[in-house]
Amino acid sequence: MILKGKDNVFEQIVSNYKKLILAGAIKNGEFLPSCRELAKELGVNPNTVSKAYTVLESEGFVTAVFKKGVYVSYGEEKQDNFDDLKKHLNVLKNEGYSKADIEKALKEVFEGDK
Repeated sequence: MILKGKDNVFEQIVSNYKKLILAGAIKNGEFLPSCRELAKELGVNPNTVSKAYTVLESEGFVTAVFKKGVYVSYGEEKQDNFDDLKKHLNVLKNEGYSKADIEKALKEVFEGDK
């Protein structure tokens, strides 16, 4: 990671990690360097890295685990929600709703009542 100048260093860290995560260069479940390691590598204060990690966590890109570190978790919530949706669809199927019934409901939700 290369920082340009000293302005908004934590924002540069956030931006760089977002790009790496979205590009798939850092995969879900991979741990990021510790605050101290990255701070030493970049020549910045560990609090700056900590602030960047906090922003990344608040935006859903990473998850901090006490005494373990910070790992990439981008998309986990979406996958969890998708898994929940599939469970609900299976419940409807088991209650006797046909594929056509479910497709009709989906059409109404996405296209509005017509």
